[in-house]
Amino acid sequence: MKVHKHILLVFLLIALLAISTTVVFAKELGLLTISGPGIKGEVSLNDHDAMMNLEQSGFFDQAFLSKPPEGLGEGYNLTAHLNLDGELVPYIQMIYYPTNEGQSAYIHYTARLEGDTLQPIDEWHLLNRKADGVLRDVLTENHITVQSAFVKAPEGVAPAKETVAEPVAVSTASPAPTQLPYLIPALVVSLLALIGFALVLRRRTVSHPTT
Repeated sequence: MKVHKHILLVFLLIALLAISTTVVFAKELGLLTISGPGIKGEVSLNDHDAMMNLEQSGFFDQAFLSKPPEGLGEGYNLTAHLNLDGELVPYIQMIYYPTNEGQSAYIHYTARLEGDTLQPIDEWHLLNRKADGVLRDVLTENHITVQSAFVKAPEGVAPAKETVAEPVAVSTASPAPTQLPYLIPALVVSLLALIGFALVLRRRTVSHPTT
């Protein structure tokens, strides 16, 4: 009976550790700050349902561009913050370049969280239409009128054709600030399993001594 109690205790510890790990390292889009054309200062968007809709629309799953598009004017500066166990952490900084409504927009990543700080990067992405539509809806609900980033040609001059850079690959990575913390719980679980196995072997040895 004592052996069974030790085994049950080990499994309970493993289950509790797994539950606590899930809570501590749960991550989701919790805040989006934006500044740019038509916006005075900086606006913070933190409605939970809106942030979830935006994340689930594929806002972070974007196609890479081989080169930046031409003819872009001023875009919107966005900073996405992840909610990590109740703490908002800046995850990525980007410039959002909307085009015509119903078409894909452009995203220029300028910084991404590496370790504990944002590190400069230079990546161009093509935002899918669904995510762009959800983002536009969120901005409209917050009284922000989205302006196309394409520069208009002067009067009397034919407007330049919108140049669309070809996507070269699709990113399917969801927000993941760091992978290192996940190794620690795995090591602890493995250690607990080994301890439990050793206890079982020891109990069996004591119960069945060799003659």
